Amino acid sequence: MSFKTGYLSPRELDIWRLKRKESQSEIGRILGISRQAVHKTLPSIDEKIELAFNEVLDTYRLKPVKINVVDGVMEAYSPAYQLPVIISLSQANGMRVWYLYEGKCDKCDLIVNCRNLLRNEIQERNIQLEPGDERLEPTKLAIKVFSRYLEEDE
Repeated sequence: MSFKTGYLSPRELDIWRLKRKESQSEIGRILGISRQAVHKTLPSIDEKIELAFNEVLDTYRLKPVKINVVDGVMEAYSPAYQLPVIISLSQANGMRVWYLYEGKCDKCDLIVNCRNLLRNEIQERNIQLEPGDERLEPTKLAIKVFSRYLEEDE
């Protein structure tokens, strides 16, 4: 296993994804399991996701700022690059690390891949963008996509 899927089995990943929108009873109905089975599984899912986030923090030497296990998003900070970082977990992309800076996307051969990953995040999270936002450089688009998870300045 890797932290790519937050250590979740396919069934746990389905439950986790559905818990953002549905009640435990409805999740059970959709997946053909009891509400009690869903209820018993949820704490384990949260623990596994938190463990995966902590592994990413350690691997990339990041400092945690804020975690949202339900949405699968952690705000962190990179002391090495002095940048805010978002770590996201999605069913489509697995675990991803997004350094929030204005990069040089036009000179990178991964620009198409980054755009596709961000489109997946936008679709899975039901994020509404302004017209033309999808044409932004991926680094600017990532800032827009994940801005709702960034800690507000006091």
